[in-house]
Amino acid sequence: MSDLLDGFYPYRTSSHTFTTIEDVGRDRAEVLAEVAAMADREDAMGRAGLVSGSLYSGDHEHYAYLAQVFALYAHANILQRDMSPSATKFEAEIVAMALDLLHGDPAAGACGVVTSGGSESLVTALFTYREQAVRERGVAVPNVVMPVTAHVALDKGAHWMGIEVRHAPLADDFRVDVAAMADLIDDQTICLVGSAGNYPHGLIDPIVELAALALDHGIGMHVDGCLGGFLLPWAEQLGYDLPRWDFRVPGVTSISADTHKYGYALKGTSTLLYSSPELRHNQYFTYPDWPGGLYLSPGLAGSRSGGLVASTWAALVTTGADAYRSAAAEIFATAAVIRAGVEATPGLEVIGDPTFLIAFKAAAQGPDGGDPVDIYLVNDALKEAGWRLNSLQLPPALHFCVTRPNTAPGLADRFVADLGRAVRYAADNRGTPAASGAMYGFGGTPQGNETINGLMVAVLDAMHAVAPTD
Repeated sequence: MSDLLDGFYPYRTSSHTFTTIEDVGRDRAEVLAEVAAMADREDAMGRAGLVSGSLYSGDHEHYAYLAQVFALYAHANILQRDMSPSATKFEAEIVAMALDLLHGDPAAGACGVVTSGGSESLVTALFTYREQAVRERGVAVPNVVMPVTAHVALDKGAHWMGIEVRHAPLADDFRVDVAAMADLIDDQTICLVGSAGNYPHGLIDPIVELAALALDHGIGMHVDGCLGGFLLPWAEQLGYDLPRWDFRVPGVTSISADTHKYGYALKGTSTLLYSSPELRHNQYFTYPDWPGGLYLSPGLAGSRSGGLVASTWAALVTTGADAYRSAAAEIFATAAVIRAGVEATPGLEVIGDPTFLIAFKAAAQGPDGGDPVDIYLVNDALKEAGWRLNSLQLPPALHFCVTRPNTAPGLADRFVADLGRAVRYAADNRGTPAASGAMYGFGGTPQGNETINGLMVAVLDAMHAVAPTD
């Protein structure tokens, strides 16, 4: 447990630990200097462009400008619209710009909401479809059908709301098997889900075929575009041949797309877009009989900071379409270099046909002609070289989600060179337990899953420790 605390709470020994609100507050300048030092230290890897995903813009002048906009509304609670009518402008225009990008037509009823992030968008979409199914079809035991690669926030939301999750397997191209999806649908299915692109492998599910299935069964089709929603459209405008997945596809009834990813907004906003206001109405909560007054809320959140909505609006209108397209061109070009490098590295295999997120696993044969390498040993060596990739499982793999900081000149070539050395390290150290992903082998059995669940609970406890000092 001490190691967990050291990893998640390194400041417990290097700075003063507060366990009570002291009588006299600390000097503001002193606190600012301490926080600035922590932020600078923690952002070093991101500034260097060595992080997969997570940091999508990387432009600190952009961040500073958005922080200025945020500061003007940081204290505002946009639940109180009589005091913050500008929030209505900001939210409506964020939704309108997102709909325009994803070919939703407001004149035909397309609409949406702004949420706190991708997870809230996905959980809210599930709630909306559950309520619709109960009200319109009398569904009593709801289920949702989705790929095994769909974002786990959907599983979390389904768990909270008593919705059965039916996971469909993948086809040989690592996109969902449409026939398997069809076999899982019944009269209690509230909606289908597909991704554009999915988190593990960055691939776009066959949305046209899935949406046709949804139409055939008279149910909704949600596309999780949280990751690719504000990137793929620009790439398509640049001429990249991408499958259709947005509101142009008949049967697509909702889309989630994160503004705080490739929309380059500050962390904490996403959009949830609907094909009609009637569908959106299912996510509203109203309660007329509370002594505190008539209560209405569009979603889970009550109080919300006006700063995030204002700064997200500012991010979209100041970046502009030309800059979004330019960033997309650099991201796709960088990803192509990385993909080619992975394909040329003996012992590795690219997963599917990726574009901006490159996932790869160990090939059937190692670089020396021997057994496959341990991909987590590859990750260990990459971490030692300064890189932070994302570890995957089922199958064991890594992915590099390319963002603007990764497009700096020479970085992709540096990664490919370090990757080659990392694979050789893994081959030379076969049989050595990997530091990253070392618990993977316990999965798939009741005993293993129980062990892993216990460890994950311990990790969460460590992350939320009450100011531990020993």
